Amino acid sequence: MRSRIATAMAWIICVFSIVIPLLAAAYLAHRQSMNEVSEQTTGMAAEVLRRGEVMVEESNAAYRKLSTVPGDNACSPASLMQMINIALDKRYLQAVGHVIGDRVECSSAGPPTIGFGFGPVNYETSSGVRVRTSVDLEVGSGKRFIVLERGGFVVAVSPATLLDVFVNQRNVSIGLYSRSGQTALASRGEFDPTWKKRLQQARDGVFFDGSHLVAIQASRESGIVAYAAVPRSYLMARLRAFAVVMLPIGLVLGILIMLAALYLARLRTSLPSALRTALRRREFVLHYQPIVEMASGRMVGAEALMRWPRGSEPGLSPALFIPTAEQYGLIGHFTEYALRQLANDAPRFIKQHPDAYLSVNLSPSDLHSGTVVDQLRHLIETPGIEARNIVAEVTEHSFLEPTKADHTIQRIRQLGIRVAIDDFGTGFSSLSHLTSLKTDYLKIDKVFVDAVGTESMLSQLALHLIGMAVSMKLIIVCEGVETRAQADFLQQHGVKYAQGWLFAKAQPMDELLRQRKSAVFTSTPT
Repeated sequence: MRSRIATAMAWIICVFSIVIPLLAAAYLAHRQSMNEVSEQTTGMAAEVLRRGEVMVEESNAAYRKLSTVPGDNACSPASLMQMINIALDKRYLQAVGHVIGDRVECSSAGPPTIGFGFGPVNYETSSGVRVRTSVDLEVGSGKRFIVLERGGFVVAVSPATLLDVFVNQRNVSIGLYSRSGQTALASRGEFDPTWKKRLQQARDGVFFDGSHLVAIQASRESGIVAYAAVPRSYLMARLRAFAVVMLPIGLVLGILIMLAALYLARLRTSLPSALRTALRRREFVLHYQPIVEMASGRMVGAEALMRWPRGSEPGLSPALFIPTAEQYGLIGHFTEYALRQLANDAPRFIKQHPDAYLSVNLSPSDLHSGTVVDQLRHLIETPGIEARNIVAEVTEHSFLEPTKADHTIQRIRQLGIRVAIDDFGTGFSSLSHLTSLKTDYLKIDKVFVDAVGTESMLSQLALHLIGMAVSMKLIIVCEGVETRAQADFLQQHGVKYAQGWLFAKAQPMDELLRQRKSAVFTSTPT
């Protein structure tokens, strides 16, 4: 039944492992294409706005120069020369002239414009500029001009000069919009009247109206707003271009995840059988990681850790096979196996280090069943082993059923075997249950050791745990000490004992006895 469930879950994971990366790739392609096109259209609108603002500045400069000319001399030779110079000097002003009413009295364009009528004003800006948005100056080719009038003088601007940019982008619509006149001053390509509401708001940004992506750039000093728009077809083309790159990557990633999921599922379904076979063949071995008094470097004990070398194959991590043993009801066999191995190794260790101890890990099910008490009794009845040389390590998870666990722990302590809470701080009980537990050692988990001396909350919590353990007269052992700075910090805050790669890795008993005859450790380089 479990095998079928695991297989079904594996196939579900396989499906999601393909679908999710593809969806993620599609999303990234869509987002990247939108970002790219948004940046492009925003840049186009910004350039059109820049040209519009330069046109406004040039017009204002022309008005300021011409305003110094008395009205009765507005068409004098000197004034006409000044108009010509202005028209030649300014990039966007095609002509400059003097008007009475809507009639041209004189201009930089010469006699053909004399007496020419511009027609009615379309709107007037807040600065008093009278604007005619589409005037035929009768200069041929049917061109129409924007005519701006103030103080009796006019300037003529060709809309084409404002928009002679991005000419190779045939599918782009660009233009300048006047908020005062609520009309487009110059436009090239499509202009959707529904855009007017957004243009009137004069807020920089990008929006999609269902058929176009439109970028808006508004002037801070004048009432003009520039826009650039690309059609949906252009967006789709860019999306396809990104999808061609992203989707294959997503597919490859999905296939890799699927293969990993199938491998893990196969491993999970076959692992219980492999564990039973390995127990029967006695393939598991115990390695021992020294527990050290940090001040002196003296070894006070060693923790027995289960390893599975698997011959020529890569060894499997205990983080994988121990939970599987728990799940499939094999953990009791592992505990019995470890205690038998300990019975062989401990006498040699104790003979060389009579004041040290060996610690062995017990599972929650060991405490709940209670059979481990008899197994521990047989262990300390082994010649060369005394109860003071053995420590039983239990995790906080063992106290999910506190009544059974506490009773078993009391029986273990009655044998003279000391008890340590392992990985403290990661379980459910932590601070609330600590005061009610009758134990001898407190082993603080590596996750807290990694945080010591930092500004994180875990560092503060580690100090709090240490303080509580000290006040309760518990022996503290910190796990996973890897740097000299961590060791120094812990010593400064009252911790005497530690284990970790700073001192030594877990090793077979023969190697431990051969290398550590003096039982004194110096920290290894980190």
